[in-house]
Amino acid sequence: MHQTSTAWSRRQWLGAVVALGSAASLSSTSARAATNSTAWHSSYAPLDAPGFAGQLRTDRLPVKGSLPAALRGTLYRNGPARFGRGNSRLTHWFDGDGMLQALRIDNGQVSHHGRMLVTPKSTQEAAAGRFLYGGFGSTVANPLPVTQADAINPANINLLHMDQGRQLYALWEAGSALQVSPDTLESQGFKVWSPETDGAPFSAHPRTAPDGTVWNFGYLPGTGKLLIYQIAPNGQLQRQTVLDVPNADMVHDFAITERHLIFLLQPLKFERPAAPMPHLLAGMAWNAQAPMLACVVAMTDWRTVLIELPNSGVFHLGNAHERGDQIHLAYVHHPDILSTVRSFDVSPGAPHPEEIGTVWTELDLHLKSRRAVVRRTDLTHVEFPRFDPRRVGLNQQLTVMLQRGQALVGSPVFGFNTVLTHDGEHTQRHDYGPGWLAEEHIYVPHPTLTHEKAGWVLGTAYHWPTEKTTLSVFNAGQISAGPVAQMPLPYGLPLGLHGQFVPV
Repeated sequence: MHQTSTAWSRRQWLGAVVALGSAASLSSTSARAATNSTAWHSSYAPLDAPGFAGQLRTDRLPVKGSLPAALRGTLYRNGPARFGRGNSRLTHWFDGDGMLQALRIDNGQVSHHGRMLVTPKSTQEAAAGRFLYGGFGSTVANPLPVTQADAINPANINLLHMDQGRQLYALWEAGSALQVSPDTLESQGFKVWSPETDGAPFSAHPRTAPDGTVWNFGYLPGTGKLLIYQIAPNGQLQRQTVLDVPNADMVHDFAITERHLIFLLQPLKFERPAAPMPHLLAGMAWNAQAPMLACVVAMTDWRTVLIELPNSGVFHLGNAHERGDQIHLAYVHHPDILSTVRSFDVSPGAPHPEEIGTVWTELDLHLKSRRAVVRRTDLTHVEFPRFDPRRVGLNQQLTVMLQRGQALVGSPVFGFNTVLTHDGEHTQRHDYGPGWLAEEHIYVPHPTLTHEKAGWVLGTAYHWPTEKTTLSVFNAGQISAGPVAQMPLPYGLPLGLHGQFVPV
């Protein structure tokens, strides 16, 4: 059974998407050979060279060190992987065609299987031999008109697993979830949660509560609306609704507690111009004087409370939990989100990216008084927070993040080279060293021990001088001691966005 409390029309979303469809033709650029100063660009597109058939497989990776015997399962990762097709090229990190990686750990052995995701977009463009659509920040020559969001869906941001790992979905941000085989990684078509939400946006950052319930949302640029989903652990939609909220023009992530959904709505506005836009970013405007808004939504009846916060941009939130009438959460503060996303040009020879200047920020929301207390910590140049999935919406101790270490701050390299854990008082770090760029690292619980420091931290990093990727495993309580095991791959994987671990 599902419930719709507010009328939903896909036309609201198509209005924003179609604005991209007739963009003026711009000259496409072909890839240029990387120089020493831009060699790090290969970290984002190592598979663009001719001859890549769409899959990579290594049945047994060498293990350096000692894998924990209790660590068993699959680390799935997703991210943009194809930026070149024929003589055309996508330039923004968010626009590349998605590729799913599966790193399987079992009985002390590790294998890798990577496979390009197949979508209507990739199928159509493969037949044409060039890119036919731009995207979030890329332009292409002679683009085709966009008639629906899923026509340009690259399924390239994150993953959702349900029903004890038997259901796996590759997620974008502005369209449907792509169902994928957990075993073969084959694409199985877009998921329709309900007739009313067929083709509607399904966020790349769902939250799975401890009881297995999945909460998610979709945002609609230019409409002031959020679409909310509540999905049972078996994958059946339970409820859906549409909320009218301000500042809903780019909402990447959210948090949940036992009773509430929390959205941080940044002062970023999308205005559809009269003339077609070259890409979605062209319609975005940042208001540095306006507040960010915390939007707290009751799970029971969708009642909404808005609380003003200092001006801030945000991509990713940490965990949240309730203490009486207070909600405590943390997020990564961006001083100007547009400056951040405009820096994500991963094409060879692109201008040096701007320094992001992010800050890990703690927040207390007092619901009765509609008051907020904001505390900026001393953790700077951080992103990609992760925590114990058993503790979603509950008080938790350990947060895992990436950080731009001192060697990268102020450098022309876009990315992160350090993984850290923070328990509220103490911070431990591991710096991968020169030439390395790290992907999001995730927390994996111990299967039988409940203490968070008994678990592990898993993550991949790319060494651009050799163009190879390595998987590392750390004891969660001893990150500064370095990895307990490392598994080098015989090739490089493009730096992706997010991943999930599915235990055996």
